[in-house]
Amino acid sequence: MVIIINSSRIYSDIRSYVIEDLEDLSTSIMISGSFNPPLLKIIQDATTDIPLPTSSFVSENDTQCGEQILNYGHIEKLIIGAILSLITLLTIAGNCLVVISVCFVKKLRQPSNYLIVSLALADLSVAIAVMPFVSVTDLIGGKWIFGHVFCNVFIAMDVMCCTASIMTLCVISIDRILLPIPQHF
Repeated sequence: MVIIINSSRIYSDIRSYVIEDLEDLSTSIMISGSFNPPLLKIIQDATTDIPLPTSSFVSENDTQCGEQILNYGHIEKLIIGAILSLITLLTIAGNCLVVISVCFVKKLRQPSNYLIVSLALADLSVAIAVMPFVSVTDLIGGKWIFGHVFCNVFIAMDVMCCTASIMTLCVISIDRILLPIPQHF
């Protein structure tokens, strides 16, 4: 999930505080009688209206699903794309193997292994619903190309799938603490 901070708003708030402090300083200089022209020039320059910086990134990508990152060269994109695709495919394959093995091997059909299947399904949903879109967005320089509506759907899927995975890990840890592992010798 990406949070875009309006830097011009922060800049204007900080600038207003600095200007107030500098104006108080210039007033105290005038009252005390010690006049320092270079310092007064700096204060006057700081208090003039300087245009606030604006972010052109927000106007280009108003969906707020992407983030501005470095543009890679063709070779770098190829290598990064291959690595990200490999990670995604291995995640899908590994979690499918876990689900299939618990479903088809009778010895593995135990209640504690159902939590492992639940974790595998949660991680599989992350690999299918989240990882490909993040990979594509990273490879094209951080611009979200999938539309505003799908941006909201994507954020919801990302949060839901990752939360399901984390909560399943928590339940597995509680299960391991409360139920001791039986010793079969």
